[in-house]
Amino acid sequence: MQPFNKYYAPDWTPEKGSINKFNGTHAYGARAKKIDEGILVVRFELPYNIWCLGCNNHIGQGVRYNAEKKKVGNYHSTPIIQFRMKCHLCDNYIEIQTDPKNSVYVVVSGARKKMEEWDPEDTEVIQLQDEGIKEKLEADPMYRLEHNIKDKKNIDASKPHISQLQNLNESQWSDPYTKSQQLRKQFRQEKKKDKVEYEAAEKVRDKHSLGIELLPESVSDTIGAKSIEYAPLHLLEKKRLETAVKPLFDKKKYTTDEHLKDLSHVVKLHTRLKMDPFYNPSGFTKPSNSTKLKDIVVKPTKKKSRKEDGKPTLVSYTDSESD
Repeated sequence: MQPFNKYYAPDWTPEKGSINKFNGTHAYGARAKKIDEGILVVRFELPYNIWCLGCNNHIGQGVRYNAEKKKVGNYHSTPIIQFRMKCHLCDNYIEIQTDPKNSVYVVVSGARKKMEEWDPEDTEVIQLQDEGIKEKLEADPMYRLEHNIKDKKNIDASKPHISQLQNLNESQWSDPYTKSQQLRKQFRQEKKKDKVEYEAAEKVRDKHSLGIELLPESVSDTIGAKSIEYAPLHLLEKKRLETAVKPLFDKKKYTTDEHLKDLSHVVKLHTRLKMDPFYNPSGFTKPSNSTKLKDIVVKPTKKKSRKEDGKPTLVSYTDSESD
């Protein structure tokens, strides 16, 4: 039964006093290790937002610490309690104590309070009465009567607004099924839209192998992306870009008729070689610059018959220009 603090040693008897006294421990256990100094470890929750002076980090309201609680004074008969705790982000210690006079917590050292002030009328929060008004209501019957009349006028003025809210609520929820149907329809549309955006984002992530979450596109992102000015390209990148967009045949180089004829002859010859593997280009000569295309004429092949060793044979040959 040790986990439940109900363990009784075999040699303990009720005549020896309490079990805690017999074992030499405190009822609060490790939380009372400094009980001789008047310090008890308690769970303390920050009453407001603070800035730690050790690491300059913001600590939000409601963060809980194991704080050393001790009494440091009195305000009349009310004790002033101090809480000392260590920041979870650094080694700095923060001290906060109560202020019974003003019913607030005060930061003594190690941090500073984040000032947040607002007008209760703007936030529509119930305004608490000041100490002066309370004392005047208790001491002056006439002032209390005037104050009651003023409160009744405020109630009468707020009735139309309350009635308007009630009528609006009744008109909106007169048919709960229809209202619920509209809400479910709107929810389905938003769900489909979110699914489409998620699938588009996943395609971009798969395409670029991204391991981060992509946020939805916004107008400010589009404007910012279009307003980016990139640095000039490197000289090597410029050369690569010019080579990629450069035409295959330079117009400046092939401007005369002679160069065009020369180029057309080379193209035809290469085409003939590719299409006819048995073609022998030795009978063709590359035309010179002075030779015109109309002067190049291929004469038909002549066939002659002769006898060799008493047997007639057919011999084919190509006439040259000298024939």
